[in-house]
Amino acid sequence: MGTRAQVLGDNGALSALLLLAMKLFLQFLFVCCALPVYAANTQIPITTVTIPYMEVEASHRAYADAVLEAALEASKEKYGPYQIVQQQQQSVIKRQLLELEKGNSISVAVSMPTQEWLEKALPVRFPLMKGISSYRLFLGNKINQPLFNNIKTLSDLKELNIGQGPGWSTGKILEDNGFKVVYGGPYPTIIPMLEANRFPLLMRSIFEVQPELNAYKKTMPNLTIVDNFAIYTYLPMYFFVAKNQPQLAERLEYGLRKAHTTGKLDKLFDTYFADDLKLLKNKKRKIFRLANTNIDKSYFINDKPYLLDLIIKQEEQK
Repeated sequence: MGTRAQVLGDNGALSALLLLAMKLFLQFLFVCCALPVYAANTQIPITTVTIPYMEVEASHRAYADAVLEAALEASKEKYGPYQIVQQQQQSVIKRQLLELEKGNSISVAVSMPTQEWLEKALPVRFPLMKGISSYRLFLGNKINQPLFNNIKTLSDLKELNIGQGPGWSTGKILEDNGFKVVYGGPYPTIIPMLEANRFPLLMRSIFEVQPELNAYKKTMPNLTIVDNFAIYTYLPMYFFVAKNQPQLAERLEYGLRKAHTTGKLDKLFDTYFADDLKLLKNKKRKIFRLANTNIDKSYFINDKPYLLDLIIKQEEQK
């Protein structure tokens, strides 16, 4: 049996060897993680696209995910294989931009263009929604219907407070056009504020009003879609990509244009939004036009080949 000093010396040597082995193993893992993932039996790297996760399912988000996959599939021959990875936790729109800016969490998100988004991320200038988000309808409280009936002009509408959520691009548009805007907190608090008459109107997109009415009408029976008026302002919706992934932005633009040419995007659009367009058939609803102060006319000119005819008509009437 060795002395106590020998045992300690042996244990020290063993510990040093274990620490060295662990250090080498961690270095090996780091190198492996840094290497690109390759498709099976090829040397073509797989494009990994990380997208945000949203707990509340929304048609435009589900549609955007389907369009993203269509664009990646259409570009596979030129740019190689891909995989789509979804975040595990929900992130609000402002958080998504922050993560895009950092460039190490998500690689693509969906937003309307604002100065902040255009500065901090790469826009893929292809209008995903064909311009349908340009039509903004209102949720209201039935107790205020006499008030809504008296709205005849844009000036009349500006007398009413309009609810908006934090970070919504339409908030700035309303303010710049002289409206009185009341901002709520997180999304789940917005419609209850409307029901409590904190503001008489909540402006939403044409594809959001009906699902939100359906979701809340059992607990909020006075909630209604206002039939008297709506707002039109050109609101394209784009993919935005982290600035450290310019090739992904290039790939998505190529894939979107190709998927449009094949008719794939038209089929997806009809699947998700054909019923929403029926809301525009209400001839009694007066549509007020507003300037989108977040962008200039060049956005419409660039997007025109991919827009709905009714959007083009609205723009060319100005």
